[in-house]
Amino acid sequence: MPMFKRSMIILLVIAAAALGMNYHLNDDDNYIKLDAATSKSKSHSEEQPKEIIYVYVTGAVNKPGMVELEGIEGSLRVDDAINACGGLLPTADIENFNGAEKIEDGQHIRIPEKKIDPKKENSSNENANDNKKAASTNGDVVNINTADVNELATLKGIGPKTAERIIEYRKNNGSFKSIEEIKNVKGIGDKKFENIKDRLRI
Repeated sequence: MPMFKRSMIILLVIAAAALGMNYHLNDDDNYIKLDAATSKSKSHSEEQPKEIIYVYVTGAVNKPGMVELEGIEGSLRVDDAINACGGLLPTADIENFNGAEKIEDGQHIRIPEKKIDPKKENSSNENANDNKKAASTNGDVVNINTADVNELATLKGIGPKTAERIIEYRKNNGSFKSIEEIKNVKGIGDKKFENIKDRLRI
């Protein structure tokens, strides 16, 4: 083979080898870059560690007892425990506990209830009863489906015994469907009904 052709073949082989090496290096660089990008993406997508804790909740909540809570470590609060118990009762004293307080496993959380002054409560009940009696005796209407003996006895011509019969009739037959149905009660005829009908309602 002539020297010139042999030199050309050698040069072509060297050139091809150089191109192949360059491609391989570029491919390695791309692989390294891709691997680095993937690792970075994974590190960002990793979730913060979570924990499961158990706490015991009592007091003014709908479902007191032990509850299981799951959340990011160190981020669980009293409010999370309250929500797990179905929320607060209307009697909860929200001024005397901290819903944002962090909680720990095994903690006993007490939700206080509003304190009621017995004197004020009794006074309110007495006033309500007095107002009720006053309203009845002043000629206000009487609901014959809900009235008690005392209210029914304020009706003209209706004494305690007849009032008891009205309540007994109501228990046995259900609520009155009309005020005229009260005439089915023993002791209440048309005349007595005419005297009281303006004060009756259902």
